[in-house]
Amino acid sequence: MINVLIADDEILVRIGLKTIIPWEDNGFRLVGEASDGNEALAIMERTPCDIVLTDIRMPGCDGLQLIERIKEKFPAAKCLILSSHNDFEYVQKALRLGAVDYILKLTMEPEELLAKLVRLKEEIEAQRLTATAATRLEMQAHLYGKEVKEKRMRDLLTKQCTPGEIRATFAEFHIPALNPPYRIVNLQLDAYEEVLEENNFQSEKLLTYTVANILTEILRKYDDGELVEIEGGRFAVITDYMEADMLLEMQEAVRTFLKLSVSVGYSDSLMSTDELYTGYLQAKTALEHRFYRGMGGIIAFDSLQYASPLETHVPWTQEQWIQLIEKQDEAAVLALLDRWTDSLREGPFRSPDMLREEWVELVHIFGHGLRPLKGDLYAVPPHRNRYPLHAVRQIETLEELYAWFCGWIGGYFQYYKTLATQQWRPEIAAVVQRIREHYDEPLKVSELAKEIGFTENYLSVLFKRETGETIMDFITRIRMDKARELLKDQHYKVYEIAEKVGYTDTNYFSKLFKKVEGIHPLEYRKTVLGRK
Repeated sequence: MINVLIADDEILVRIGLKTIIPWEDNGFRLVGEASDGNEALAIMERTPCDIVLTDIRMPGCDGLQLIERIKEKFPAAKCLILSSHNDFEYVQKALRLGAVDYILKLTMEPEELLAKLVRLKEEIEAQRLTATAATRLEMQAHLYGKEVKEKRMRDLLTKQCTPGEIRATFAEFHIPALNPPYRIVNLQLDAYEEVLEENNFQSEKLLTYTVANILTEILRKYDDGELVEIEGGRFAVITDYMEADMLLEMQEAVRTFLKLSVSVGYSDSLMSTDELYTGYLQAKTALEHRFYRGMGGIIAFDSLQYASPLETHVPWTQEQWIQLIEKQDEAAVLALLDRWTDSLREGPFRSPDMLREEWVELVHIFGHGLRPLKGDLYAVPPHRNRYPLHAVRQIETLEELYAWFCGWIGGYFQYYKTLATQQWRPEIAAVVQRIREHYDEPLKVSELAKEIGFTENYLSVLFKRETGETIMDFITRIRMDKARELLKDQHYKVYEIAEKVGYTDTNYFSKLFKKVEGIHPLEYRKTVLGRK
């Protein structure tokens, strides 16, 4: 690894430099940042630095003075100048003093910066004749220690630990004692699954690494707090800074540099480190409340007003819904859905997880309404690329879920009407029967077409016209129906179920199941068996 130090008096420039390129993936390790030359030299006294990215104009000890002193005290370090258009004379002087290259801040592109850094890295590595075993062990120990600290801190927050375990962890990793009162904060990247699907980042790891860097930079500015990555784009902060400006700055920094929204929930004031777990649960609960308030907000635990677990606000019975479905009264169904959603908006509010289970029950009622017509819920076209159970479990706010359901209901009634008036051609009925009886075997459209004397293309077009879905979608739906039934039997392993429904690749089966259901097969099993 090549150690890099950033020296610039502008915090946004430092954040930008830290986040625009994947440092560790390219063999670099950021060992610190400084707001002036004196601070940079102090860091270099403590930590070896191979490359110094430095601005020219800084208060106190400026870039030129810094370069001169680096060449005196740390001659092996290489200085790369960050300059403005009107700094040319200073750049020339910096190069004479020993800087190796420069880059213009205003026009800097990530690729250009990375190319210059890689060139310097290659020069440094060429100058190193051998890397000693001690150096390699030190590097491994550093990375291992960082991972161990992250896991231990995560355990302190997410599990009920004893006071002794908490104190021991703080001492082992040299974490400063908290000054009561303090709080636990939970921060969540909004629409996280969609962000990952859009694939604007090279990997989930790079995304969370970048966000962690941004949040850590803000914490350093306030000289306060420990950041812990939890899971799924969620982070926790332990802080005794009690003002909202730090949280607002965190949201703004992520929005500015990554164009992403962050929701925040925070606990009540805590007076003892023994309350870490309690505070974490409070912050997590407050964060979950974004289901009602929308994304991008800051929510205090003491502002929540939940209903008791036994309270209900659902103004419907299964019989009411089924009657309206059988009448194909789409307007009345939408009105009933609107009335129910209004009652949820008014509160008092229940746990979002409890509420999602009620929406799941509503989905099953719609599925029940198709049974007399031998229809299937998963034959209803997905709305916005989501099937109903996937939507209920993945959509993050009540307003989005309500809007999704309203859109999906239109497709539902179109499908219902088709079933009510449908008369399939004998050839299509034969193909459907063949698929239902042999779903566990390899099925090819070409072979199905050959069996009934059609061309593959003609069968595909005709099947879609008469059933409303493609042959492969129909096969997938039948297989997923059977998979859901088999998952209720915990004696079957996932790979066995995959084989029983026609898939030899377990990973592909699991991915397809999650696309349809919104959760992994094992999570589905846990949910179903849990209800029982």
